[in-house]
Amino acid sequence: MLAVGEMVVLAVSGGVDSMVLLSLLLRLRARYRTSLHVAHLDHGLRGTESAEAAVFVQRQCEAYQVPATITTADGGTLRNRPGGSVEAAARDLRYRFLERVADEQGATRIAVGHHRDDQAETMLMNLLRGSGVRGLGGIPPVRGRIIRPLIECSREEIERFARSEGIPYVEDSSNQVLSYSRNRIRLELLPELAKRYNPRVAEALASAATILEAEDALLTAMTEEHLPAVVLSRSSRELVLSVPGTAVLPTALRRRIIRRSAQLLRGDRPGLSFQQTLALERLLFSESARGAVHAGGGIRATKAGGRMILSLGESEASDSVRSFPLTVPGQSAVPEFSLSLRTDILERWTMDQLALDPWTALLDADRAGRELLVRGWEPGDRFIPLGMSGHKKLQDFFVDAKVPRHERWTVPLVVAGRDIAWIVGFRVDERFKVTDSTRRILRIRAAKGATAHRLGSPLNDR
Repeated sequence: MLAVGEMVVLAVSGGVDSMVLLSLLLRLRARYRTSLHVAHLDHGLRGTESAEAAVFVQRQCEAYQVPATITTADGGTLRNRPGGSVEAAARDLRYRFLERVADEQGATRIAVGHHRDDQAETMLMNLLRGSGVRGLGGIPPVRGRIIRPLIECSREEIERFARSEGIPYVEDSSNQVLSYSRNRIRLELLPELAKRYNPRVAEALASAATILEAEDALLTAMTEEHLPAVVLSRSSRELVLSVPGTAVLPTALRRRIIRRSAQLLRGDRPGLSFQQTLALERLLFSESARGAVHAGGGIRATKAGGRMILSLGESEASDSVRSFPLTVPGQSAVPEFSLSLRTDILERWTMDQLALDPWTALLDADRAGRELLVRGWEPGDRFIPLGMSGHKKLQDFFVDAKVPRHERWTVPLVVAGRDIAWIVGFRVDERFKVTDSTRRILRIRAAKGATAHRLGSPLNDR
């Protein structure tokens, strides 16, 4: 959890867990030569009590000569936040605050005071929600730069240590409010389980969480290992899975592949539920290729010719469009499209140099300029096809060119300003064509594979 010489930000609420954590790290400070910085966030949810806790933490830090960042949030904003619980909103805000303080202080570690009873409560909460192995793995001892030094200590041990060492702390009255689900689990469910079934239930649940965390890590590694073999293509808006390759995998791994594929499209947004995962799995095995499955987060799944295509709906796709700068002259890798583009400025040329193929574009260099971007299709895109005088919707162009709907998101566009200069592999825009008055030519050559060296190969089998 901790190496010599690291900078550590401590999350200190003023409660017994965080004050014991502060005391222990102060004792270890000389041995590990660490620098400590306390972070305290007053959520503004408990009125005078939370303000008094902030003052308490400030005074303790002054007594221990530990620098601190203490901030107050707007409790009303948390209560009125649409969707989700106040608990979840407060937790998200707290972790964002801790990450910000760590960035400001150049900290390599963020220490928080979770303990074994928190682990048991989290596992039970996730079990009641129907979580899989990942959720039942509970709270990891280390995640990124967050560390939990007390995770194997019980609440009773921590409180006993605080009493024996005379460590001051403040009580949080909200911990007794039964309207919070975690409090009901801690104050009602766990004591009942301990009384009627297993007096060491918290320890048993924490042990199970540790086992499941390790098994989740193994399944995650296996998923990442198998994923490249079954993903046929991927862009920011679409991912294509091999049906035969995915179907033969063990059930647990197959479902992980499906969920991971959706996550690659959706990023940090909520992933698939178990029922949504099952729906996609049924589509994978269905003999009919008709219809589509609409899963969570805007994911749409269809089947065609041994492939299962996961794509984002138009509204979701337009939110996730990414642009990549094109080096002029030079070579650019565009990993989103598995593409390599080489550009040259031709001051003088011969007909041999201008030999055309679908993967080479010749543009008027002065009209195109050097501030070029590569991106994918956005709904509403228009251009003027070479040889025409009027604009045409890119969607209509794709229909005429017989580009399947599920492949349109994967076609790269070279863009100059707000104008499409080249639909890679298809057509140059009329406004950027080479004319008799052209003084310099911008030649762009495309190849499949972001690290391709031989340019001029087709992007796909179309």
